[in-house]
Amino acid sequence: MRAGLLAALLLAACAAQPSGPMPGDRPGLDEALRRLPASAAGFSRGITTDMEAAQPGQGRAVDYATDMRNGVAARAAIASVIIYDRGHPALPPDTPPAVIEAQLDEGVRDSTTPAPGKQMAESHRRDLPVAGGAPVRCATLEGSYGRTAMWQQMCVGLAAGRFVKVFVAVPTRQKDLIDMDADGFTQAVVGALRAAPAGR
Repeated sequence: MRAGLLAALLLAACAAQPSGPMPGDRPGLDEALRRLPASAAGFSRGITTDMEAAQPGQGRAVDYATDMRNGVAARAAIASVIIYDRGHPALPPDTPPAVIEAQLDEGVRDSTTPAPGKQMAESHRRDLPVAGGAPVRCATLEGSYGRTAMWQQMCVGLAAGRFVKVFVAVPTRQKDLIDMDADGFTQAVVGALRAAPAGR
């Protein structure tokens, strides 16, 4: 989606809901990141990468990985939670679905772009309900990295006045062995971002 059309859709959403979040109501990135849990659905939190400093609007990414379980080593599955705004002010709860879909389209294109040893393709999309707001939009990707069959899920939605993208990846043969719950992880982290701190 072109930048002009994205801006027009966001402006329309803001105009349609004057009582919705205003730019000043959005928490800072530091506060938003503090809402993310140390662990969720068998994943433990890791490092945070700040893309915002080098390129405003790109936000920050928090890495997660599965713990050792069912005899499978830690980090069998990895995940990333990215909070970003692409330079837009606080995104209202009724941001048009087309805006969310465009962000998911972009993420899928990045993940399925051919590269040496990597072949991934989208298999389907669906909505995943999350507490505190609209469902997030998810795409399932399947393919391989070299000789390793891979399964991935990418979901995009809104939380704390920004876009949130949740990416989970695991070798197909290990997905069932570790009883991985990508949906539960996504619901937990997005729900935590949407939850206002106590006393608000």
